[in-house]
Order: sequence, then C-alpha cells, then structure tokens
Amino acid sequence: MDHYGFRPELLREPFVQFLLSKLDESEQQIARLVHKVEELEDEIRRIKKLPKRPRIRPSNLDKGTNKSESNKRGNTAKRKKKENLEIHEIKKIRLTGIAPGWKLIGYESRVRQDFIVRANNVEYQLEKWKGPDGEIRVAKLPEHLQSTHFGATLKSYIIHQYYECGVTQPLIFTSLKDYGVDISSGQISSILTEDKQSFHAEKESLLTKGIEISEELRTDDTGARHQFRNGFCNCINTRLFTYFTTTFSKSRINFLTILRGERSDYQINQASLDYVKREKHSCKYHQILKRSYDNGQRVFEDKEDLQKYYADEGIKAQYAIRQITEALLIGSIVEHGFDPATVIHSDGAGQFNLFVHSLCWKHAERPLVKLKSYNHVQEEQLESKKSAFWMLYQLLKAYKEDPDAKATFRLSQQFDSLCEPVVNYASLNQVLEELKKKKDQLLVVLERPKTSLHNNDSERDIREYVKRRKISAGTRSENGRKARDTFLSLKKTCRKLEISFWNYLLDRMQNTQSIPQLSQVMAHKI
Repeated sequence: MDHYGFRPELLREPFVQFLLSKLDESEQQIARLVHKVEELEDEIRRIKKLPKRPRIRPSNLDKGTNKSESNKRGNTAKRKKKENLEIHEIKKIRLTGIAPGWKLIGYESRVRQDFIVRANNVEYQLEKWKGPDGEIRVAKLPEHLQSTHFGATLKSYIIHQYYECGVTQPLIFTSLKDYGVDISSGQISSILTEDKQSFHAEKESLLTKGIEISEELRTDDTGARHQFRNGFCNCINTRLFTYFTTTFSKSRINFLTILRGERSDYQINQASLDYVKREKHSCKYHQILKRSYDNGQRVFEDKEDLQKYYADEGIKAQYAIRQITEALLIGSIVEHGFDPATVIHSDGAGQFNLFVHSLCWKHAERPLVKLKSYNHVQEEQLESKKSAFWMLYQLLKAYKEDPDAKATFRLSQQFDSLCEPVVNYASLNQVLEELKKKKDQLLVVLERPKTSLHNNDSERDIREYVKRRKISAGTRSENGRKARDTFLSLKKTCRKLEISFWNYLLDRMQNTQSIPQLSQVMAHKI
C-alpha cells in the first residue's frame, strides 16, 4: 500500500480491469463528442463572423534546448545602425552669431534618416524628327513605360504594400490619393493582377530548380477561398524557396500534378509499375499496365488521351482510375528528372505519403499530449513515455548535427523501447501502437541526416498565406489567384535568399535584371 492508501495488486483484479477499460471507452466517446461540439461552435463563429478559437498549443520538444534559436538578444553586442548607412544628400548648417576673427575649421557629422513620400509625375518629351522625304520618326519610351500610365516605382510600391505590408486595395487607393497620385481602384487592381507572365514564369522555375537541387521537399496545405468556393493552398518549400499554389483538391493526384509542373503528360515506366506494387493494387491493373509497357504504349499526351486508354482497356472503377492515374503521374515526373529518392517531409497527411516519406515529430507527439490519466499509476506511465519521447527527439537532433553510423541501431532500439506497451492503460497503448507503425517514417533521419525532424518551417511559410487570406478573404479571378500565389512565393523566396523584396520588384518592373533569376540564386547558394 502506498502513501495514498492505494494497493497496486488491485489493478490485476478482473473487475478493476473491466472498469478501467470502460473508463477508457467513455473518455474516448467524450473526446469525440467534445470534438463535435467544437466543430459546431466553430461553425457558429464562422456564421457570426467571430474570431476563430486557437486550437493547438506549440510543442515543448525544442523548448529551452537551443539558445541560438531563441528570439532574445542575450548578451550579444548592439549593432551599429549607421555604420554602413548610405548617404543620399548632404546639407551644410551655418552657425549664426559668429564674431569677426573666427575661422571655419571643419564640420561635425550628424546623420538623420528620412523618407520621401510624394507624387513624382514625369513628362517625357520624345524627340520628333522629319526626314528629307517627309518621313516622321519619334523616339520611344523605355520598354517598361510603354503601354502603361504609371512608372515602375509606383507599381512596385502598390505590389509591395499589398503583399509585403498586408494593406488592402481600398487603403492603398486612399493613401495614394493623399499623396497626390491620380489613380483609380480598377487601375490598382490591374497593377496587382494583370500582365504578370514574367513573374509567374519565375515562380514556376522555383519549383523546377528546387526539385532539381534538393534532397528533401517540405510540404503542407491550408484552406483557400477562390471564386466563392473552398479550395486548398499547397505549400512546397526548402530552406531556399517557397512555392504556393491554390487548387480545389488536396488529393494525392493533385499533389503529383503540382510536382509535374506545366507538363500535361502521363507515362508508364518502371517507377509507375513499382508504385502499383508498393500500394498493393489489384494484380489485374498491374498486368494491364505491364502489358501496355511491354507493347510500347508508354506515353499519354494529356488527360483526354488517358481517358481514351481507360475506355479501351475497360477500366471503369473509380478507385482503379484514381490509383492508376497516381502511378502514371509518378512515371511522368520521374521521367522528367524527379529523383524517387527525394524525401517528402510532411505532418502526416495521406496525400504526401510518396517516395521517401518523412513525418513530423511534433505532430506525432500530439496524441501523447492529449491523453488523460485517471490515477497516479497511469500518470507516471504517461509522463515516463513523454519523457522517453522527448529524450529520443533530443538525441536525433544531436545525431543530425554529428551523424554516427554506430548510433543508428541504438536509436532504433530506443524507439522500440518507447513503443513498448504498459499495463492497464489501453488508450496509451493504442497511441504507442500507432506510433510504432510510423517508425520507418519517423526515423528517416537515421539514413538521411539532412532530413527535417519537424514541420515548423512549412507552417511558418504557410502562415504568410493565412495572413493574406484573413486580410482579403478569397480571390475571384484566375489572374487574381495566380498573382496571389506568385507574389507570396516570390516574397518568401526573396527573404530566404536574403534579397530585398522591394529591390527585387523595382528591378523586375524597370526590366534592369540586375538581380539574377531567383532559381539561379538558389543554385548558387547550394
């Protein structure tokens, strides 16, 4: 008997075990009902346009373990703000009340930062010449000023205010009116969304180059409104780039289509056949694909061509069409240079379970954090597992910094020990069993030390999109959707590459190209 008066041998009594199992079942049912009530409350909040309720507290796995990751300054020296400050203008201040006989011996420097905000209307007078034969020739404006009424700086300012500063179009309109700029709200909308093909092309090159040079792609998604419908924004990123794209699906087909890029083909090759085997699809469909592959029918130019193939082969079941389409998309992207050994790191969503799939440890921790204990024995068991989970995570972080092949077996064994069941705590054992099933995906880092352990970077990137969504809700036109995805992608990528987004916009709007293509900068960073 312990100091609480509890006798541990009672836990072995059948009746007590029966009561504990019923208690676990009741708790799970209560948790489901609580979740349903929260969903209904969220719907009421949405209808009443109330702010959303915060859901999940941040993980404590990294808390206090790395001072360099802290936001606090600590004992670092204060930087000299004006040491490398560019001077744009020098003004000399005269000293009044000087008596005769005094001599000027020099100046003391005082630097004050300022900012010029005003309209700057430029009249370009184009030379006009007349030849001997009567032909008249007129000089041309610089290319970036043709077919527009506004200069590059003004257009860059509008885009920067909207995407970098989160200012709405009506506020941009009123502020420009205050500055003396004669512009309509329709012209502001056009500057934000129209004729952005060069920006769209540069954004697409980010994903192409990222796939080419990266060993790991991190990914996540969030809700997005477009044309008054609920859609999804997918974020693919590494430490060098961020790529956003909005669709109406979050399926595996959709994710593979994003990886395929601008191409439209589907291909049967060894990668697609391997995928069908890995997913344990019907042997019938594997044989159909193998027969087509052996007969040389390997490439389908577009979706219509693929649908004709399905009709010819008598493939009608929707699940089969979905699975074969996934396989042929994998065949296409691998054929065009995607390395099947690339790590796809995610929070565990099923559509990302492709190639070498790595899972986020902080998402894997959440079921443990949510568990409740009903006596001090269960409390000690739960705290012991949480502590073991935290310790293993810290060891994996250290392993990433200094990989040691001798440690891989020990860390693998430690994971197995973590997942060992306990006595008389069914809900904890269920969580541990689910964790054990994810072992290979949680321990990818042992084979690939550069693999991420958490998905924080993706969530930080996608927060940029969520802020934009809260400010402007959804988009109504295809140009608006593409512009939102493009400029948020370019903005985040510029920040990762340590390029000023403002300077980037000016450079592209003035067509000077003094800043290289961002995909080239990415390759140089590698």
